[in-house]
Amino acid sequence: MVEPFEIGPSGRKVRGVLSVPGGNGKRPCVILSHGLISSKESAKYLALSDALGAIGMGSCRFDYHGCGQSDGNIEETTLTERLANLEAVTALVLEHPSIDGSRVGLLGSSFGGSTSLVRAARDGRIRCVCLWATPYRMGNKAESSPEGIDFREDLITDFARYDLLAEARKARCGLVIHGEADEVVPAAEGAAIYENLGDPKAFELIRGGDHTFSRAADRERAISLSLGWLGRFLV
Repeated sequence: MVEPFEIGPSGRKVRGVLSVPGGNGKRPCVILSHGLISSKESAKYLALSDALGAIGMGSCRFDYHGCGQSDGNIEETTLTERLANLEAVTALVLEHPSIDGSRVGLLGSSFGGSTSLVRAARDGRIRCVCLWATPYRMGNKAESSPEGIDFREDLITDFARYDLLAEARKARCGLVIHGEADEVVPAAEGAAIYENLGDPKAFELIRGGDHTFSRAADRERAISLSLGWLGRFLV
């Protein structure tokens, strides 16, 4: 089953796709959160959705406000705004008749990882979380975005309101994957998040990997590690 959805009021709609393998019984599901300027149609999220389906797990891909097919202006995005988006999507997944609400996990990369970390820390219904190339501080990371996107200062000031290492101490069952050569988020940030997570937890450093795991072998490694972790806690 592949089910497009939209949630939220007119002009503020978030759009996504819920994919659930066929068969009897309710399925576990992983909610996938893209990065600051990405979308649900990113090659790695399509690959993740296919890989999850192949092992009998559902996936939910969606566009944050201002990205992809969702309403809004990306230049106005903040962590608070994205947390509200993720909360609404999580509610939809947990209540879906094809999903086992006791077996829902999160996977996010970069800014989507930060959003997933806070959601996992604050929602006891989330069983586990995978964090790819995830920052715990914003600094000037938005400056690496493509020319033409003029993010508001709110992006940085809002992010600073959250203590992501403190949030990590409230989360558990977390896998942190980081590229050794990440040019946007230093690997030390992923290591710091890992150190603060509650047990069980794991940290995987991909040698020579960049921020987006652009090399096919690196992306396949990240997907394989994530499937192993998600399978451990959701299947």
